[in-house]
Amino acid sequence: MSAPTAADHDEAMVRAMCAAADAGDAERFASFFAETAVYRFANQEPIIGRAAIARATASTVGAVWPVHHEVNQVAKIDSQLFCRFTIEAEKSDGTKLAMPCVTVIELYGGLIVDYRVHMDISPALRGVNE
Repeated sequence: MSAPTAADHDEAMVRAMCAAADAGDAERFASFFAETAVYRFANQEPIIGRAAIARATASTVGAVWPVHHEVNQVAKIDSQLFCRFTIEAEKSDGTKLAMPCVTVIELYGGLIVDYRVHMDISPALRGVNE
C-alpha cells in the first residue's frame, strides 16, 4: 500500500468539510476556513471571515431541505481545488433532488482563503418549492 498523497489529503479535507455541512455543523464547516476567508455562493454577496461563514452556514441549514454532498471529483491546480458535486436532497413530499454543483477552493497554509460555489440552490429552498 502506498503512502497517502497530497491529492488524497485534499480530497479527504473536502469530504470532511462536506460531512460537516451535511450534518448541519456550521462551526466544524467553518473550521476549514482561514480567519479572513472569502465565501461566495453563486451570485450572492461575498461573506468575509470565518465567524461570518459559520453564521451564514447555520442560517442556511434551516432554509434548505437536508442535503448530502456526493463528491464526484476533486482536482488540484497549484493552490486551487476544483470540486464537482451532486447535491442530493429530499423534500417533505418525497421528491428527490439531485443538483449539480462546482466549487473552486483556494488554499493557503492548509486553510481555505477563497471559496466559490457555482450552483442553483433554489430547488432545495424550503417554502419556495414545496
